[in-house]
Amino acid sequence: MSEQPLRPLKRRGVFSPVLIELTVVILFFALSTSIVVQLIAAASAVSNESRYHARALLAMETVAEQIKADPVGDGEVNECGVRAFAVDCAEDLQVSCVVTGVPSPKNGILYEIELSVTGGDGKVYSLDAARYVPDAEVAP
Repeated sequence: MSEQPLRPLKRRGVFSPVLIELTVVILFFALSTSIVVQLIAAASAVSNESRYHARALLAMETVAEQIKADPVGDGEVNECGVRAFAVDCAEDLQVSCVVTGVPSPKNGILYEIELSVTGGDGKVYSLDAARYVPDAEVAP
């Protein structure tokens, strides 16, 4: 007999099942990672849009309260009795305002306030408000 140590026989051209299993696991983790990265990018885009929407709503509410405090403003109205103007709240945020004074049969004026902001993507955010001013409070 020969005195060679026992070694496992090597088969050429056959992959080990462990190697195939590791390859499948690595591919699974790579695919999972790419899906998670896409989800994070989509969540970031939704977050930015929500942040802009919140800023636009806050700006419109602020302008609405300012108009309610002084609905006549500078008194400049067009021939239809409508006062239209714009307020810059930030460099990327402009609130467009339309104030309409409607005389009331109860001796006062109902001011209808329409506010809107057009976003960078073309979406329009709008807010409607109103204030009734009795004749005793109307400035001459």
